[in-house]
Amino acid sequence: MRRHRIQDDNEVENPGRVFQTASVQQLTIFVVFMLLFLCDLTVVAAVYADSGTTSAQTEKKVSWQPSQTIALLVGVLNWHDNSLASYTADNRYDQQLYDILLRRGVPESNIIFLKDGAATLAAIQQSLQKLLEKSDEQSLFVFYYTGHGDKSEDGTETYFFNCDGESANPATTSLKLSSLAEIIQKNHKGKRAILTADCCYSGNLNKVAEILGASGIDTLVLSSATAANDSTGEWTFTRSLNEILSGIPLMQFDELELTTKVAADYISYNMACGEMQLANYYLTPGFPENLILTKLKARLGQNQSSLGKYRTFVDEGIDYKVRIIGQNGDKCKIHYVDLESEPDEWRDYSELKEIEWQTYDLDSKIEVKWEGKWYPARVIDKSGIFHYIRYDDYDEIWSEWVASDRIRTSKF
Repeated sequence: MRRHRIQDDNEVENPGRVFQTASVQQLTIFVVFMLLFLCDLTVVAAVYADSGTTSAQTEKKVSWQPSQTIALLVGVLNWHDNSLASYTADNRYDQQLYDILLRRGVPESNIIFLKDGAATLAAIQQSLQKLLEKSDEQSLFVFYYTGHGDKSEDGTETYFFNCDGESANPATTSLKLSSLAEIIQKNHKGKRAILTADCCYSGNLNKVAEILGASGIDTLVLSSATAANDSTGEWTFTRSLNEILSGIPLMQFDELELTTKVAADYISYNMACGEMQLANYYLTPGFPENLILTKLKARLGQNQSSLGKYRTFVDEGIDYKVRIIGQNGDKCKIHYVDLESEPDEWRDYSELKEIEWQTYDLDSKIEVKWEGKWYPARVIDKSGIFHYIRYDDYDEIWSEWVASDRIRTSKF
């Protein structure tokens, strides 16, 4: 695969922490996307660990160096175990991520992409060892996974399913996050790591980050879901990450540097509005929040203040969720979020309205939909449009973050 030479590791042509522990009281709430979508402040929030970010993290600005990066990408869309649902291979954004990393200057010898049948447990473990052996003190290790995630009955272990993983016996057949932490901790000679995942319970990568951080490896986590939640089967998380790394996120942005914090906010906004899902962002204390991922040559979305925003379009009495993907004055090009086959079209901005997000008060008695059935629950915390709920008849391990699309007022 041919790599393109660029003058600066981070310069791209511009064409146009949640640590979810068992105790919610240990979490603090911080509303994200203040800089990017000021009009949508209340839409999305991220949950951060008590430690927060230090002044050193917010002040320190360094750039990602692709030439010093080693990366393992694992993308599994079908499994030997037929009980694990397969995903469509159309528009594989994991493949696009691999291509982007090569274009940005990650040496081909420093990146391994294990796809589908090639992503066995043995291959993942061997690839980790092989890549980490190449590391030195300047190396940044990047890990990415997409596929199925699950956790143990007691919640102490999380599994990322390799292609030969077995749903009935994940502890011995699938990649355990505790094992991932051990391998990186023992073999990575560098001082930084970035862990990303687009799957259920991917927020449990925060536990891996905690282990690595304690051993001197400063770590960033970006994932599609919290430690408590399932994840959508769509590519929204990976697509958003790709857009940041390519320098083409759909938003108005007046700076010329896309940092890890900007990436986290952009992903969180898209996951909340597009998928009604709370994304995860976590830093160990030494990882710089302002690590520059991409340098732009021009500001994004000039004279397009609504670019990238989600709105409601009413047609013949039916509400459709749309995203503004282009703007020319008062005219907006809209994409139907839930109707991929519907063609994009231009509409006047006055025809679009704010999405009405319904929220519930703390301690509200509600019912929550899970796998097609409704269960009585109670709201025990809130973050933007999301509610952390505890099911009445189930242990704390089943508690999760949900939005109004899965909530109805209790009949009792």
